[in-house]
Amino acid sequence: MDDLCDKARQEGVLLEGPKDSGYPIGYWAFLRDPDGHTLELSYGQEIGFTVEKAT
Repeated sequence: MDDLCDKARQEGVLLEGPKDSGYPIGYWAFLRDPDGHTLELSYGQEIGFTVEKAT
């Protein structure tokens, strides 16, 4: 994720982050895609752990 954020920063599309907000939010960043939409990258969010337990 850090590599992706570094590349996004170099290309001028990193909007916010990367930031570690701790449990349950996790490590996250926001990027802008070529169409102007906001894309969230995240790692360690509670939803991921919940889905893993359900399967």
